[in-house]
Amino acid sequence: MILRSLRMRNIRSYIDELIDFPEATTLLSGDIGGGKTTVLLAIEFAIFGVMKGILSGGALLRHGANHGSVELSMEVEGKPVTIKRSLKRGSLGIVQEPGELIVSGKRFEGTPQELKSKMLELLGYPESLLTKSKSLIFRYTVFTPQEEMKRILYESKEDRLDILRKLFDIDKYRRVKENVINYVRELKSSINVMEGRLESLSKQAEEKAEYEDNLKKSDEQLKKDSSELEKKKEAFESAKQSLGKAEQELDSLRKDEKELAATQAELTGISRQFDRSQSELRSADSSIQSLLKDMGGFDITKGDIIAHQIKGRKDDLKKIQEKLSDANSKRSENLTKKSSAESIIAKITKLDKCPTCQQKVTPEHISEVTGQNKVIVKNCEINLTRIEEIEGKLKERRKAYEEELEKYLADEKELSLKKAKADRLKELQSRKAELEKESNELKSLAAKKSSSLQTIINRMEACKDKKASLESAKKELERRREEKQSTEQDIIKRKAKQESLKEIIGKIEREISKLKLEKQELERKRQLSSWLSAEFLHLTNNIERSILARIYNEFNTFFQEWFSMLIEDETISVRLDDSFSPEIEQNGYETWLENLSGGEKTSVALAYRLSLNKVINDFMSSIKTRDLIILDEPTEGFSSEQLDRVRDVLHQTKVRQVIIVSHEAKMEGFVDNIIRIKKEGHESRVMK
Repeated sequence: MILRSLRMRNIRSYIDELIDFPEATTLLSGDIGGGKTTVLLAIEFAIFGVMKGILSGGALLRHGANHGSVELSMEVEGKPVTIKRSLKRGSLGIVQEPGELIVSGKRFEGTPQELKSKMLELLGYPESLLTKSKSLIFRYTVFTPQEEMKRILYESKEDRLDILRKLFDIDKYRRVKENVINYVRELKSSINVMEGRLESLSKQAEEKAEYEDNLKKSDEQLKKDSSELEKKKEAFESAKQSLGKAEQELDSLRKDEKELAATQAELTGISRQFDRSQSELRSADSSIQSLLKDMGGFDITKGDIIAHQIKGRKDDLKKIQEKLSDANSKRSENLTKKSSAESIIAKITKLDKCPTCQQKVTPEHISEVTGQNKVIVKNCEINLTRIEEIEGKLKERRKAYEEELEKYLADEKELSLKKAKADRLKELQSRKAELEKESNELKSLAAKKSSSLQTIINRMEACKDKKASLESAKKELERRREEKQSTEQDIIKRKAKQESLKEIIGKIEREISKLKLEKQELERKRQLSSWLSAEFLHLTNNIERSILARIYNEFNTFFQEWFSMLIEDETISVRLDDSFSPEIEQNGYETWLENLSGGEKTSVALAYRLSLNKVINDFMSSIKTRDLIILDEPTEGFSSEQLDRVRDVLHQTKVRQVIIVSHEAKMEGFVDNIIRIKKEGHESRVMK
């Protein structure tokens, strides 16, 4: 993989900047905090997107900006590749938006995770890393941020080995061994269980023989119970016939009992009905006396006279109302005529010319018109006076008629109430006669039913002995039934027990057959467990040790060589132990990394970093990032002489494209290209 260009829009301190990367050693130069590391983070974001816990959208998007994007162009195995990613600030925070990947002119649009998977496949990273939240290989072979440069050196031996196993994709051998051990453990557990079950094989045969013996005894007892049941059935049928004869003899008694119950019920009903009639009769008699007292000397013939009087007064009032309406119409007519005449008089006295013919109006004409209209006014006033007199008399007569009508209506209402009471009195008198007749009939019927009841009681007294015989027969039948049912229940239980025994025997037979098959499976599992434990694990260990040995030899060689190039001091040397941890010897004594100076620590970290990069690229041929390495401030604490040696080490790596971030001015002397970055205010710019 070779980087060609990077465009950043609203990424940290960059507003809109394009950087071209030549295929050689390039230095990103500038002051501390100028924005050099941002370029490297933008490259990593373009390839992998936001990485949880490593690289967040909030750490990349420029403060105050709502949108930001990165567009990275590169070459992978001769194919032009461009990837575009963007960030958006929203109500839920800063999120990645769908992006775009162009490979040899073919465009793919997808989610951030889909783009990451495509890029990992394109770069040839192992499939086991496709679902990881970060790429270990990229962080240890292409770009390691300055603050993480020495982290792997300070990890525990177990963590360091775990990281290296993942980097070299040999972690699968450990998983294979763990899986084999777990599988062998499960096999042994299964073998133990099977052995335990097989121990019961002889017991199962003994149990089968015991159950078969019980089944034989149960069958013999069942035959005896069946014979006993037949005898009890015969005794039950005999008791049943005896009860039938007793019941036939007592049929007449049952009929008398039913008739007795029916007669008693009828007599009770008659008595209740008689009581209700007497109560209703007393109530009716009381109501009749009360109505007779209220009506006094009621005369029903007055009703027609009062109705005739009411009709006459209503007709009189209607006629008076018609006359009043006629008088009101005449008054309105006279008032209109009077008002018209007075208006003509008022207008004629003010006219000089006639509005129609435009001739002068003479006094004679005015006098003539005025006189005619005054006569009209006088006549109207006389008529109005007469109309008022007529209306007054009519209203007096209407009032008198209304008072008379109100009196007649009150009489009519009182008459209506008394008439209703008279009708009710008639009904009550009729009902009283009916109730008196009904009471007499009920007395006679009750006497007859009492006589019948006594006759039935006398007949039942004569049948007491037969009833006692029937009760005895019933008890005998019930005893025989219980004996028969008890034996039947015993037979049912014995048959159920036999079925249960047969089922148990069948189950034992199936279990014995199954155990015989398990015996064969047990032998197979024993052989498999032995082979996995003795042969397969040994083979896997040998393969893993062989691969680790090859990695260790090459790793240790490069590590020692490049450290000695960076530190030309014969008193200090380094090597790797069997856990790939650096062992440091100074003046013939072993020392710790913490005891070294700043430049010496950086030399150890850089040599370890470059060696790891070299070994990974050599051992993992599928990786397409072998032509690129990015170093972020790799010379912290280096002396001037050590800076010169860095060039020789980088030359030996034979990497086609090296990007170095440094603020060391001397580094400019041995790189092929320099990209200067300057920050003014809050904006970083690439200086041309």
